[in-house]
Amino acid sequence: MKEQFLALYQNMITEMEQCSQRFTTEKEQIEFCFQTCERNWFQLQQCLTQLQFSNDTEEIWFFKVLKPRFTALLEYYTLVYKAHLFLPDTDPAEVNNFWQKELRFAEKFFHDNSSFYQYYKSGDTELDELYFVRANNDPTQPSHRSYNINPQATTTHDPLLAALIARERYVHYVREKMGRPPEGHPAESPNP
Repeated sequence: MKEQFLALYQNMITEMEQCSQRFTTEKEQIEFCFQTCERNWFQLQQCLTQLQFSNDTEEIWFFKVLKPRFTALLEYYTLVYKAHLFLPDTDPAEVNNFWQKELRFAEKFFHDNSSFYQYYKSGDTELDELYFVRANNDPTQPSHRSYNINPQATTTHDPLLAALIARERYVHYVREKMGRPPEGHPAESPNP
């Protein structure tokens, strides 16, 4: 099971890495990467509907490790696309202020979720069963993420984990746009 899912993820990453050769503008690349992530996440969801985890450890791995690899990219490309929609295109001072505001917005998200972010970054596993097993979901608390409309494809904390991972990457992207070296939150180098 893990090998099949990891292969799906790797194929998605490979396809996204080739987008810069297929598309010339950053907007086209962002759109292509988002659509690629979305298509692969829906494919993974289809597999999930027919999958029975043999134990909580498998389920935790799926929702703590695998799913956020897909959904964090959906969140990341949503943030980048939104930034491009609202990015001022004239005054360099306005552009700099825009990126400063985006950086503060991301940092506030980390601050607002610092307890869980610390849990995740520390590698702790003590609360994994509570956070990443569907049996612990509260049916009265639907997910606010459009990619999580299926309650069988989400847990209480995997959307938050995806949002934090996406913002780590977004902070790196924003700092790059500002001409500043990445610092603070480790993130993969974004494409775009």
